[in-house]
Amino acid sequence: MTDIKKELEKIVGEEFVISPDMPEYFSYTFGDATMYRSKPDFIAYPGTVEEIQEIIRFGNKENIPIITGAGLTGLSGGAVCLKGILMNVSRLRQIKNIDDVSKTVTVEPGISCAKLNEHLAEHGFIVPVAPASHLVSTVGANIAEAAGGTWGMSKGTFKNYLLTMKVVDGQGNIFNTGKPFPKQSTGPDLTSLFIGSEGTMGVIVELTFRCDYLPEDTWTVRCRFSDESVLQKIHEGLAKEKINLYSFEYMDEKMMKCMGKENMLLLLQTAGSKHEAKENMDRLVAMLEKLNPLELKFTNDPQEADELYTERRSALGALAKADTSKPVIVQFDPVLPLGKFTEGINKMRELAKRENLELIIYGHAGDGNLHPSFIVEDDLEQKLKAKRVIREFDEWVEKEGGVFAGEHAVGFFLGRDHKNIRPEIADYLRKIKQAFDPNGVLNPGKIVDTKEPSLEIAPVKDEHKHIASIVSLCAKCHICKNDSPKFAEMPFEHNTIRGRIALIDAATRGQVSFKAIKPVVEEMKPWTTNMECPTFIKDRMGELIELSVEQAEK
Repeated sequence: MTDIKKELEKIVGEEFVISPDMPEYFSYTFGDATMYRSKPDFIAYPGTVEEIQEIIRFGNKENIPIITGAGLTGLSGGAVCLKGILMNVSRLRQIKNIDDVSKTVTVEPGISCAKLNEHLAEHGFIVPVAPASHLVSTVGANIAEAAGGTWGMSKGTFKNYLLTMKVVDGQGNIFNTGKPFPKQSTGPDLTSLFIGSEGTMGVIVELTFRCDYLPEDTWTVRCRFSDESVLQKIHEGLAKEKINLYSFEYMDEKMMKCMGKENMLLLLQTAGSKHEAKENMDRLVAMLEKLNPLELKFTNDPQEADELYTERRSALGALAKADTSKPVIVQFDPVLPLGKFTEGINKMRELAKRENLELIIYGHAGDGNLHPSFIVEDDLEQKLKAKRVIREFDEWVEKEGGVFAGEHAVGFFLGRDHKNIRPEIADYLRKIKQAFDPNGVLNPGKIVDTKEPSLEIAPVKDEHKHIASIVSLCAKCHICKNDSPKFAEMPFEHNTIRGRIALIDAATRGQVSFKAIKPVVEEMKPWTTNMECPTFIKDRMGELIELSVEQAEK
């Protein structure tokens, strides 16, 4: 019988393979920010494209699934493993070239969106896509998940800036999807084919994007209203006045209460030349003033604008502050036709009220892409109830001309797949996957022929329930990732605060001993002093660490 661990160690080195007999393994069981738990047989961190090819060839030879991951910040279960090798490409995080003449940048898949734009700013460039997770999510995963962000209404998503990629297919062969030009008419566009493919057809190992120049000026408007019906009036007013917005974000009243504030919050931006940005802002403010806002602030100072956006960046994690007795966040990702924006919000609230579920809504109002979130108890029936309601809303939004997912991808989230949601193309997708991955080793059970895992998880030991109650306050949003100096040195998940919270979670369930994880739990204490975290766990990390160490010393 083949010794899988030894074979992987031959390919990537002993330091870069994690197996279930190692305490570090349980850092990977959180999977992502969904309800699912991950159960890979092994985790491998390749450092080169050649190593990625070798792992895929090995998977073909031994019929072992290969699931590609990076930042592990997904919201649809795309990198959650039921078995097989979780191949994390975070070590490939270099910028390979910035071309000032063609305004293009070529990067490896493991670089974060924020780091990419930080480097581009030195050249006066930007790839103007801004996921709320841009500080921690990676560009390769954002393409694989068809991710977007806060500038989607004006700039689109990453796909609008992607020119070409290098991809390793399901048999280990490498190819370019095209040339790095905006115009090429040489047959079907393979580059677009891999957007949103979630590692089911190939592994992205290099990407070339076109860039924009940094806007000369950006104005940010912050306003609060007491009545959600104003949202439809704003959409209609923007169209009537022909106001060009850069972004338009929305957080409902319950979302703001999570942050200790009141009333619905809207954030709108205009950008471009100094004249264009200011002109659009003036007309926008005049329109908003007629709607009687409770608060109206605007600025073009970058630092002040950053402060105005603080709550929006923290939205996912802040959901954990809604109700400590309901630690499970079940988020969905519909896109509503703008003409039925308020109607769609009302429909969501109607379904939630009918089923007695707590609903919080926030997201990208400008392009109709919202992130409604149910807050439920850590109870299987409650999770299944939320799932049923979301699927009911999926059907409603599709019937009304919208789509069930705008930027969080399909994965196997809540049993969705194209066979059920888009039956007219299911067979095409299956055949396309077979062309690139004939043996079906790449991320099986996702998108097509989905195999959703159980929502059940191992129970907490009675003696550890207090510790587990603190762990449950973590929303798994991963905003804290960059607070770990060890992660900056080597991007292992077990070098992150979230990864080590996952270790404590596993210990409360008897999957690993507190004694085994004591050294790494103690090591992270200084990282948590001023950690970026929007949830209640931030103020209880010291207590969590002390209680875990006490258990280890018993």
